[in-house]
Amino acid sequence: MPAPPKRIGPKRRLVQWLATLVILVVPFIRVGGESLLRLDAQSRSLLFFGASLRIEEFYLFLIAVLIFVFAFLFVTMLFGRVWCGWLCPQTTLGDLADWIDRRLGRLGLPVLSRLLRQVSYLALSLLVASNLIWYFIPPGEFVSRLAAGRLGPVAGISLASVALLVYLDLALVRRSFCKTVCPYGRIQLLTMERSTLTLEFDPRLKGECLRCGACVRACPTGIDIRDGLQIECINCGRCLDACRGVMEKRGRDGLIHYTFGSAEQGGGRPWNRRSALFAAVLALLCGIFAWGVGHRSEATLKVQRSAGGEVKRLPDGAVVNFYAVYLENRGTRAARYDLEAGALPGHRVELIGPVRGLELAANENRRVDLVLKLTPAPAAAARVQLKLLREGKPVAEAHLPVLAQ
Repeated sequence: MPAPPKRIGPKRRLVQWLATLVILVVPFIRVGGESLLRLDAQSRSLLFFGASLRIEEFYLFLIAVLIFVFAFLFVTMLFGRVWCGWLCPQTTLGDLADWIDRRLGRLGLPVLSRLLRQVSYLALSLLVASNLIWYFIPPGEFVSRLAAGRLGPVAGISLASVALLVYLDLALVRRSFCKTVCPYGRIQLLTMERSTLTLEFDPRLKGECLRCGACVRACPTGIDIRDGLQIECINCGRCLDACRGVMEKRGRDGLIHYTFGSAEQGGGRPWNRRSALFAAVLALLCGIFAWGVGHRSEATLKVQRSAGGEVKRLPDGAVVNFYAVYLENRGTRAARYDLEAGALPGHRVELIGPVRGLELAANENRRVDLVLKLTPAPAAAARVQLKLLREGKPVAEAHLPVLAQ
């Protein structure tokens, strides 16, 4: 007796719940005392796997966006809408809502079932909204601020708005979003080619179809896979399992399968010049991004002349200039820094002010007011190098413009 055909439903659900678990758990993971992945609005920085990328480092954000775009195109070109059916949170939420409906429908108490259903939708909506806020506010801080009523207007309105949208989605929309509103299916048509992975009703076996309609009933978007490729198909494979279940009773495999296209139509080769080009560009962008993150300065040093700070000549022939120096610790840990002025041939250089043992917390900015004294005064304008040191090693530098009078 032949082995029963394998179902892909359990594999799809495993992928869905693993992806959901990752989304829920990531905000709780900490690296070097900071979140693994979080956008910190207060410091205008992206905490990313131990690195802190500030908004001033726009080029890294641009590269990250390009990586996302090319990864999106590459995955869609190879696997079509597998994202929609296997990984998309919208699909996972719809499946969970369907499961809740089935379980509560078995109670046999219509009024109680409807009430519990809406309560479940609301609880799930609040969890989704809170999880989104955790990528901006650490979960521990979020809970304490929420309990104390200090969540703030922006976070509070965001929490309520997202929860309301998710609740309406679960109660009224679900798969209708995939069929009518979601732009992903439309964009897919621009990236698909003959070798893109799709679900196909094998036309060669059309005569063996029993016309039972099991594939149509199983489809969450209500399409008929027998009519060929359709934009509403999310590649979830439910029709595949349904067909296999019916044909199994006749000792046959199903009539629906995943395919990278047929060789007769020029497909069947997912790894081709086009996909190799996308993969090469994606690898190059990832390499540039990794290099940029690895070689970025751990601290910055900026200098401005103090507003209203006059240039003063001293009786001993020296000249004094006043500056406002801005320090920034871009690291994920607190650090101690020193400021040191470089040499200027023929002159004695002195820094007056707080220049030793400057403690900066992670992502902290600080202003330091300094005085530079040159003896004797230079005959013309000059520049003195200013170094920021950590444990005796320079981590950033700037130049102090010195006016003679």
